[in-house]
Amino acid sequence: MNWIKQGHIYAPSGMLDWMYHYAAQVCPVEFSDFIRVYFTTRSKLNDEGNYETKITFVDCDKNDPSKVIYVHDLPLLSLGTPGTFDEHGTMACEIIFHNNTYCLYYIGWQRSTTVPYINTIGLATSKDGINFNKVSEGPIIGVSKDNPYGVAKSSILIENGMFHMWYGHYTPWIQSENSFKPTYNIRYATSLDGISWEFKNICIPSSKNKAVATPCVRKINDIYHMWYGYRAEVDENGKSGPYKIGYATSFDKINWDLEKDQIDISETGWDSEMICYPNILKLKDQMLLFYSGNNYGKTGFGYAKTNLK
Repeated sequence: MNWIKQGHIYAPSGMLDWMYHYAAQVCPVEFSDFIRVYFTTRSKLNDEGNYETKITFVDCDKNDPSKVIYVHDLPLLSLGTPGTFDEHGTMACEIIFHNNTYCLYYIGWQRSTTVPYINTIGLATSKDGINFNKVSEGPIIGVSKDNPYGVAKSSILIENGMFHMWYGHYTPWIQSENSFKPTYNIRYATSLDGISWEFKNICIPSSKNKAVATPCVRKINDIYHMWYGYRAEVDENGKSGPYKIGYATSFDKINWDLEKDQIDISETGWDSEMICYPNILKLKDQMLLFYSGNNYGKTGFGYAKTNLK
């Protein structure tokens, strides 16, 4: 696929304390007259030097997604009460439209006293794509025997009444002198109702302490295509390379062939150091690749496009 970058779309201006900067974990959804891009933003640091993350959205011109026509100025979900899985932040994973309902799968996270955070997955639903209600106070996928270190961003397809999920599966954290760094592989799960999941194969393993995560899977002409984020190994000083976007294909959802990367960082500008959190929107005879830029989306997000024909 020949992706052509179309440029930057949006980054918060710092006018709101809760949406101070960052636009990451992008999830584009087609509406009748516009494209709505849900994303995760970070708050201004508090007196203890901590931040929170919340989910909101912008609406973009359908004919030119670089034009933002509306910025939502409220978070979609409140944070959980103390002790719950999403007390310190919510982050967008995937939005699917099922049974006339928008289903928002999201990461809830809590700060930890050893590793920086613990991530699990929650679910909220909406009839209009704006007013969401959590289906439960606890996560639908939590820390368990199958996911002992937590779960990261997911991608979901529904086929023949079955939900199929590919998600970032945490593996042991890497300890350096001053911090811990996460590592992941990409794993596959299925569900009959989108809430209770059966965990199956590892689809894309990590090597040593390399990280592969944030999958986005789409089916095109009977082939499954996955775009994902990957990061170089963590060195002895706790440093690692920036995230880039990888690409893989599969005929059965489980066994994946790693292909040549299709898009890279730019020479200068908002995505010149990192490209991350890929998410694909099929739109008529085109595909749009939305992704975040430098420093995990601190510079916001933009998009690229390619023709399907």
